[in-house]
Amino acid sequence: MLICNPYEIVIQGMTNNNKRFRPSDWAERLCGILSSFDQGHRLSYHQWVRPILIDNIRCVAVDRKLEEISSTAFNFLMDFARDNDLRILDCKALLEEREHKLIKLTDAVSQKNTEAAQTQLNTVHTEIETEPQPPVNQLRELTPAETGSAFAALHLLHPNIRDIVQFQDLVKIQQAEGYRLLGIFEEGKQNAVAICGFRIVTNFAAGRHLHIDDLTSIHLPMADDKISQIFTELKTIATHEHCSSIHADSSISSDSSNIHHLYLKNGFTLCSHKFSLKLD
Repeated sequence: MLICNPYEIVIQGMTNNNKRFRPSDWAERLCGILSSFDQGHRLSYHQWVRPILIDNIRCVAVDRKLEEISSTAFNFLMDFARDNDLRILDCKALLEEREHKLIKLTDAVSQKNTEAAQTQLNTVHTEIETEPQPPVNQLRELTPAETGSAFAALHLLHPNIRDIVQFQDLVKIQQAEGYRLLGIFEEGKQNAVAICGFRIVTNFAAGRHLHIDDLTSIHLPMADDKISQIFTELKTIATHEHCSSIHADSSISSDSSNIHHLYLKNGFTLCSHKFSLKLD
């Protein structure tokens, strides 16, 4: 039984290659990013975004009103689906399909794949399989209009920032204070797979230097080639900005051991302690 509404768009947890999307709770996680606390201080899903189950496949239903109310949030969800090769379906079309007792979508895909396989068996010439090539990475500094593409990666580093609109507001405040973002993009994807937030700072202790605020990736642990790509670009920027050094803040938690290793591996040294005092 379909439980979506005719005015909803459905992101289905199946790729276009008919593979089930993982992890199994991906729909709840995606909806959780846009969730908020209600008047009873309970966490609730967004009014127009919810996880659902269709034909035993986890999906996310997105009300079309979301595009009118928050194009940023809507585009984030659509980009997430496209980046992960997920099917984007129209619920109304699925309902009409069921009414006319047409073959189910999953069965249709299966049948299509079977027919394609049979065609290959009947083909005289056999194509030689080639090994899949790794995705092409592009590193660039994000423009103010592109900051939304950094949300997915930075959300992993700062899970307290749950709302993409709030995220962009915080980025704007920091950008006014000199905050800049570097992003690594894989070919064909809209969201950055790795992000570095930094700024140029001058103080008595270190003089003019480049300071790394944030460094994270949607793929953890962060790959050596991506970190090397980012550090190479940071050195170029620091030199151009007449900086004498590059500094970085990093958590002392055990979860940060990988990033600590990457800093040390790339020539950074542990030169100071950072103290903080929380105010009531």
